[in-house]
Amino acid sequence: MLKIHSGLFKSITTGCLLAAGIATSASVLARDLTYGSYLPPQHPTSTGISAFLEEVEKRTDGSITYSFFPSGAAASGKEMLSAVRDGMIDGGFLVTVYYPTAIPANTTISDLSFWDQNSLIATAASIDTVLTGCPQCLEEFEEHDVQFLASYATPPYQAMCKDEFASGFEPDGMRMRVAGEEIGRWVSQIGGIPVNIPNNESYEAMERSQLDCVIGATSWLKSLSLSEVANSVVDLPMGAFLGGSLLNIRNSVWEELTVSERNAIIESTPVGVARTIFEYQKEEAEVREAASDQGIRFVPVSDQMKQIRGEFMQAQVERAAATASDRGVEDANQIVENFIANLEKWEQLLADPDITEQQYAALLKSEIYDKAF
Repeated sequence: MLKIHSGLFKSITTGCLLAAGIATSASVLARDLTYGSYLPPQHPTSTGISAFLEEVEKRTDGSITYSFFPSGAAASGKEMLSAVRDGMIDGGFLVTVYYPTAIPANTTISDLSFWDQNSLIATAASIDTVLTGCPQCLEEFEEHDVQFLASYATPPYQAMCKDEFASGFEPDGMRMRVAGEEIGRWVSQIGGIPVNIPNNESYEAMERSQLDCVIGATSWLKSLSLSEVANSVVDLPMGAFLGGSLLNIRNSVWEELTVSERNAIIESTPVGVARTIFEYQKEEAEVREAASDQGIRFVPVSDQMKQIRGEFMQAQVERAAATASDRGVEDANQIVENFIANLEKWEQLLADPDITEQQYAALLKSEIYDKAF
């Protein structure tokens, strides 16, 4: 059974178990692995991670079990990559914007955030690009002893603000929480002041008036309790988070697994991804309805602001490649082109607006994982 911990983290590695003589064969060793996230257990990503971990346990008949440490109990967002690499945990939610120089090729995809117009499509395109069209992306993770399994994309971000904007959205001089350089660049372009802090610190920062707005998924009104400090939502997509690695396993552990255990993990991955994305979709719909009932205003923007956003989106393609090249990424244009092509591919594959969570997981499996592994 999946164990979810929120208190003190204590790591027990496979190496320790072997040293203790508890088991003598890797093929018969019951592995209790550890997984970390800096976000709370009720967050959509944590729900998806839990679904993945539970599916692994089920498909391996208990030869692999997991202990899940959300809320930063194992490591903070900025420490997660080193925690996996150094063996403190066996896998963890890795967010590219915290490691732009450590995994720059992967960050190239995250820098195309304004191209996330639909989280189902952007998620599939991101995973497809890394696994089938970006050898550098996989090599970067391997250098940190990470076996990449999946990335994901949030629904398009919007600004949740303390101001009600009774006369319309006026961002000049407003301090806005951003995720990464690209959304920070957008905020600067519209006259705001970007502030790069982890999203789990946003509530306190808004409560103390250190922030005027948080740019993120509107589901955070619930999952991060921002509805208690926000009075408006600006009805304009402002990028999103996509990329990173929601699901992974330390490569040195991966190499010790049996073929059947690896297959079980691969087959479990689309289940966790689909649960994450559909949990976001469900929560977004519920939260928007609840926010309206609570008196939170959904503020429209001017045609001029929409035009500025469209121009920013188009400029992002060239800028993302240039930024990646500056970080030392080779053939950055190819990564960008592969991602845009995969967006078009998955837009066709996901044309049915009524696709179910199970159907989405099955498409990910047949179109990506069956071909990549």
